[in-house]
Amino acid sequence: MLATFPAPAAPQEAVAEPTLRVNATEITIGGRVQTQFNTSSVDSVPWSELILQRARLETAIKVSEVVSGRLQADFAGDRVSVKDAYLRLQFSSALQVMAGRAQRPFGILTQTSSVLAPVAERGALIRGLDPLDQHNLVEGLGYSGRDVGVQLVGDPKGVPLGMRYAVGYFRGPLRGRTGPQADAPKQFVGRVSVAPLSRMRLGASASLRDFRGALDAADSIPTTLRGGTALALDAEYGAFEPGLHILGELAWGDYDPFENTRFFGAQSWLAFRTGRIGRVVAHLEPMVRVSYGDLSGRVPATLARRQGTLLTPGLNLYFDRLNRLMLNYDAWLPASGAPREGSFKAMFQLAF
Repeated sequence: MLATFPAPAAPQEAVAEPTLRVNATEITIGGRVQTQFNTSSVDSVPWSELILQRARLETAIKVSEVVSGRLQADFAGDRVSVKDAYLRLQFSSALQVMAGRAQRPFGILTQTSSVLAPVAERGALIRGLDPLDQHNLVEGLGYSGRDVGVQLVGDPKGVPLGMRYAVGYFRGPLRGRTGPQADAPKQFVGRVSVAPLSRMRLGASASLRDFRGALDAADSIPTTLRGGTALALDAEYGAFEPGLHILGELAWGDYDPFENTRFFGAQSWLAFRTGRIGRVVAHLEPMVRVSYGDLSGRVPATLARRQGTLLTPGLNLYFDRLNRLMLNYDAWLPASGAPREGSFKAMFQLAF
């Protein structure tokens, strides 16, 4: 068995990830460490906090032109958790099979890596609050985010408008036995996108998942399942490079199909990264994010107080293509008469 490392790349902004070759297998190693200082205006929690938000090691394995996979573990917090763990079979650019734990193909914002996102957090995250902005609704309800499943993914060559697709079957947010006859929960998720312009991509998604009904007399086993659906439209203009970059997403669907409660959410990121400006600080990137969440139908008062709008101005200081200091201020503007709250975040990112 022979293992070799390639020679180090010459200093530049887009440095290739380190790759280990073991016989015919290529193992590419990457990762990130994100250390965050944050504050909260909520009186019931400490004013400030310093945490290791993410510490992830990523390993991409390529066995052959057909067989590859990915493993990503997070070491932040008190225990190790698995983020990605899947096998990919690439029969052609038009047909790939992914099996394991990966992102559901719903929307664009949740699927955008935290290494690249211009915001410190994808949704409203203020200690002492449980706000329902667009991201917290969609991921909290299990329509998006990671899960174990099987997906068909394709980027066919030569099709009109550069169409891409992904569709998958997942085990769903419910786990274990879910009814007297051990009804199996299920979830289907799919997304298709096109590029009508060279720097623009538009996408549409659907996510269908089961919700749990009332518990049995022993309050231990849910007796019924009912399907819920969410739809999303998304758009991206530009890229994670110097220049203007805009990402936006609309999502709506079932919050609780048993109570006939529905949700609507909208979120947009707008950032502008400068060209290279210096030796230490390579780029500046002012940005702003707006995220809105709303419930309709039979909405309890406790839920109604959690609706609102998140406004996040910020500034990112890049030391190279990925390593940066992120400065955000999250202002939560509730739709009800609840008090407004805020959180300042400074996050240092080491990525390789």
